[in-house]
Amino acid sequence: MKAYYYFLFRIYRYYKDKQNENELQAIFSVITVSTLIASLTIFFFHGLLNYLGILPMYSNKFYMILFMIIVGFINYFFFIRDKNFLNHDFQKDKKGGFYIIVYIILLGILLFVLSNINREKIFEERKKNPQTEQTQKPASLQSEIENWFKEKF
Repeated sequence: MKAYYYFLFRIYRYYKDKQNENELQAIFSVITVSTLIASLTIFFFHGLLNYLGILPMYSNKFYMILFMIIVGFINYFFFIRDKNFLNHDFQKDKKGGFYIIVYIILLGILLFVLSNINREKIFEERKKNPQTEQTQKPASLQSEIENWFKEKF
C-alpha cells in the first residue's frame, strides 16, 4: 500500500510543481491518472485470465468505461479523499520516478503484446468456427434516398 501512496504522491507533486496547478486541479489529476493506470493494470490481468480461459472477455466498450468509473470512485473514496498519501513524508527522488516510468512503459508493452496474442486467438477461433456471412448487403441510406427520388420524380 505504501508503494501506491508513493505513486499518488508523485503524481500530485508533478501536477502541483511542474504544471503549477492549484490544490483542486492537482487532486483531480491524481484521480484521473491513477484511475487510468489502475484500470489498465486490471485490464491486463483480466486479459491474461481470458487468454488462459478463466474469465470471459467483454467486448462492449460500455462495460470498460463503467468499470473505469467504478475504479475511479473506489480510488477516490478509499485512497485520495483523505489525502493520506501526503502524510507519509515521501520525498521526490529519481529512483522512485524511474520505477514509476518503467512500470508505465512495461504495462503499455505488456498490454500491446497481450492484445496481439488475444487477437490471434480470436482469428484462430473464427477459422475453426466460420460464421454465416451475409449474402446480401443491407440497403444504405444513399440508395434509399435515390430510390425515393426515382419514385417521386
